[in-house]
Amino acid sequence: MPPPTSQFPPSHLLLLLVFLCGAASVAGQDAGVDPLLAVNPNKFEIDNLGFRYSPEDGSFIERPLTKEPHTAQTGGPFGVYEGFPALITTSDISTSPLEDNYLRSANPDGSGAGTRNWKKMQHGSQSFTRRNGHATSVFKCPAIANLPEGTECLWLVGGRSEEYQAFDLEFTRRNADVFYSSTGDEWWQVDILKGNYDDGIGNFDASFPGKRPVAPWYSRFGHSLDAIDMGPRSMSEGKDAMVLLGGYSPEPSNDVWVTTDGVTWAFDGYAPWVARGWHSTTIFKGELYVIGGAPLTNDIWVGNLTVKDNSIYNVTHHTAYDLTMVWKQKVKYMDADIPFSPRSGHCLLTQLRRNTYNTTDDLSMTDRMFLIGGFGSWPSDDPKYDGERSRNDVYFTEDGKNWTKMKPPCTDITCQQRKMSMDWAARAWHGCATFHDPNDRSLDINDAAKWEYEIDDGNGDEILHPKMYIMGGGYIGTKRNHVIRKMEGYVDTWWSRDGMNWQQVNLKDSAGAALYTTQEWAETAVEGVDINIGKWGFTIETFKRSEDMNGDGVISDEPLSFDVAGNKASTTTTVAETGETITTVKTTALFWRSIKNKTESAVPSLFFIAGDTVDAGGLVNDVFVSKPGLLCEKNGITCNGQGVCGPGTLGCICTSRQWLGEYCERLNEDYYAAGWFLKVGRVNGVVVISAVLWFML
Repeated sequence: MPPPTSQFPPSHLLLLLVFLCGAASVAGQDAGVDPLLAVNPNKFEIDNLGFRYSPEDGSFIERPLTKEPHTAQTGGPFGVYEGFPALITTSDISTSPLEDNYLRSANPDGSGAGTRNWKKMQHGSQSFTRRNGHATSVFKCPAIANLPEGTECLWLVGGRSEEYQAFDLEFTRRNADVFYSSTGDEWWQVDILKGNYDDGIGNFDASFPGKRPVAPWYSRFGHSLDAIDMGPRSMSEGKDAMVLLGGYSPEPSNDVWVTTDGVTWAFDGYAPWVARGWHSTTIFKGELYVIGGAPLTNDIWVGNLTVKDNSIYNVTHHTAYDLTMVWKQKVKYMDADIPFSPRSGHCLLTQLRRNTYNTTDDLSMTDRMFLIGGFGSWPSDDPKYDGERSRNDVYFTEDGKNWTKMKPPCTDITCQQRKMSMDWAARAWHGCATFHDPNDRSLDINDAAKWEYEIDDGNGDEILHPKMYIMGGGYIGTKRNHVIRKMEGYVDTWWSRDGMNWQQVNLKDSAGAALYTTQEWAETAVEGVDINIGKWGFTIETFKRSEDMNGDGVISDEPLSFDVAGNKASTTTTVAETGETITTVKTTALFWRSIKNKTESAVPSLFFIAGDTVDAGGLVNDVFVSKPGLLCEKNGITCNGQGVCGPGTLGCICTSRQWLGEYCERLNEDYYAAGWFLKVGRVNGVVVISAVLWFML
């Protein structure tokens, strides 16, 4: 029998091979082909900055790599350049702020490596003693600081410290001192204090000649300090005065003290509200709100700063003696309409919310105030009584009187029936802050969030309100069938845009001396060893820091604009003649971001100030300042593992066209749609060509 012959002629076998190769090339797309450009090169145009965008809807696609890499004019951790990838040598990196400002050590198991969230500031020659229960605010610097007019400072007053012998030779842990700082690292004590040193209202016997570092108000802790202005009658663009309220001195108090310069403190009588400490205050719609406090209460009072009746109004100058607070009660204690229990150690935040996102003149806003957590309890004879304990509930109001409780972010019945509603653990004496754009309270501080609005438009109708952060604090009180009498501290940080849905920032692992967290503010020296430990009784302020954003070794006071690359790869070569090893870092960014009109000497930041620690720790006077990583991290992962964290407030820069979003967590639909269209087109092309050739042969 003759051997079997092929069913196809050689030409058809060759054609089949061509078809299979073509199909294989479609299945595994060429790495060098960009589907966004291959589909329709004419669809994407180039603007005057070199960004590729769609003329159909104006959406941003990418900035193309149109020129060869070149050596950067200045080195830096991200490759600072004039629009093109940069070559950075090892020496450039060693002199840049990369290691100090951006990178942190990983957990022993390798997790947690990423961008630094916080950095401990090094105290200069001057600082305050270790303490908790102090009060802080941001207000103009005193004249004695010899700083340019209008410069703002951090202010810190009072607090509970380690025991010391006071001016009257008594031993105490309460303080009546005043400090200020223009940077957060070096703090200066005001040692020439003035004011009402009168018998019966304060430290009358501390009024002695020469230096006077003791304030006229009684030593205290658990008080509040707020900067406030007089609204239409304000003397300047900044705040007119700081107002100190209440606290333990040693009993709960309701005295009011006003200062216009941090040096002279005028007694403004006693407020009509019940004496209290560990209350919470905030400025909401131009008025000073005082809510809660201990002894536990849930009443609400509102104060306005004005000129005393017997004072002559001067628009350019006032002394503290000319001003007074006028009070009115907004909500009575245990009012039937108030949904939250009496409490102390809670925090208040305000958030200005855009009702729609647009940039027109008729933009409408809604101002909200949030009450978060605290140590609370209904009266023991009240039907709602459920023990005295730390809480994790959240309430909001738009008028200061009518409050709504935030519901659990879940739909199942079991979850909705929980009394402790939020994802974060119940806590009190924690810190909180709304981190918004200093020039627009309705915008988030993170430039990547603004990018979502203004360029990418990937969130549809979702409005990215400024983030509200909470951190630290502790639990004390009843817990199930026992009572926690020793504070259980936390080392976590969370944020929310609406007060209901909360996102954890940090990674937390292990416990005790081996506790690991990506929130560096938890680092505390205990017996000479730095460990992570929970903190409470601290304060959080929104202020400014210096950062060498462009890596040129100089902090500029002038607004800067430059581009930042998304990623880089390194290569190591050895010089044959000398044996010297040279590492070159080449930027290979596919996505770029621009820093526009940013000042390196005034980068908006959060400051974590002093506090108390739990377990083996004690009081601290550490000051931590937030770093870029706070804006880039979720659950301990920087930019979803798909990007790098830019300098300043730039946020995440995605390193692949496949990912978009504030945290590089959203797939680029254009990329995948274009890729699919390209694959389909290739398949159709291969099929048609193969069919034609088949019949021709």
